[in-house]
Amino acid sequence: MATVKKVLILIVLVIVWGVLYGLGCQKKDDPETPQNEQVTPIRQSMEESASLGKKQMPSDIGGKFPKEMLEALQKSGHERAGSPLVKNGHVPVSVPPDVQTKWKSVVIEVANKQTNEKKDYVVDIKQGFIIPDTKIQMDVLTFLPDFSMSPKGITSLSNEPRNPAAKVVIYEDGNKIFESWLFQKLPTVHPFEHKVYDIKLKGQESG
Repeated sequence: MATVKKVLILIVLVIVWGVLYGLGCQKKDDPETPQNEQVTPIRQSMEESASLGKKQMPSDIGGKFPKEMLEALQKSGHERAGSPLVKNGHVPVSVPPDVQTKWKSVVIEVANKQTNEKKDYVVDIKQGFIIPDTKIQMDVLTFLPDFSMSPKGITSLSNEPRNPAAKVVIYEDGNKIFESWLFQKLPTVHPFEHKVYDIKLKGQESG
């Protein structure tokens, strides 16, 4: 009888030891933080995100924005000393003195959509001009040979015709129908829209 009790006690001890040993092995094999998990450094993650952003940027963005306008935006904030401020609408326009001295008139192309006839007219800056055989009058307020726009205003980056633009006001039957900039190299920016006539800046003449 005593032998049977000893055997039962031994069996119970073996079972308890087995359970405790199994729990200990499971705890070692399943830690809260895996030892072999790779942690990506913050710097590397930021660099990968930046690289991904560059890849997602359209490759033809340069083709959608004219070179002259991109250069103007890149040089934003640039101002030339000694330029008197002229208020045209709500945007300050700075016309450098050398620009005022050199450029005296602009060449305007007028096209009749109905007859496909085109004519060029020389219009003096700060002068009014009535297009022959029409009821349309144009006033050229300002001319900038190298147009540039920045948060500080509008000016000319140089005295060379790299991005010529003229600020004009157009009237028909005495009513103002257009006031904006005409760009010689960018005719689709702020175009004059009319059912009969197209009006574009074609060139400029120095004094």
